[in-house]
Amino acid sequence: MDKIRKISTGTAPLESWQPDGVTVQEGNPNGHGFTLFERTSSPQFGTGIFTSQPSTTTYELMDNEIIYVVEGSATLTLASQEPVSVTAGDLVFLPKGHVSTWEFHEPFKEIWFLVE
Repeated sequence: MDKIRKISTGTAPLESWQPDGVTVQEGNPNGHGFTLFERTSSPQFGTGIFTSQPSTTTYELMDNEIIYVVEGSATLTLASQEPVSVTAGDLVFLPKGHVSTWEFHEPFKEIWFLVE
């Protein structure tokens, strides 16, 4: 049944997980997340919350990813491109088809959207 779904970023029941395909380069991200909605049929779409501790990770973007940084700061780099610093309040678009490096400088929380 279709209905409105709501969650608070401060009280979401986060579970221990890392996105599929993540390689930890340095540190222990201790990733936690919550998926509010996911559609696996075309066009695919998902949204939720993700948190990470200071660390450096890489993964290939298989979908377009949009993030809204709730707290913390990080440096995001796509292969062969200049690094981009992000901090709380930033809205960021990452195009699919690139290997991304995420350097989390402090505890980090984002709202994510994956779009085919």
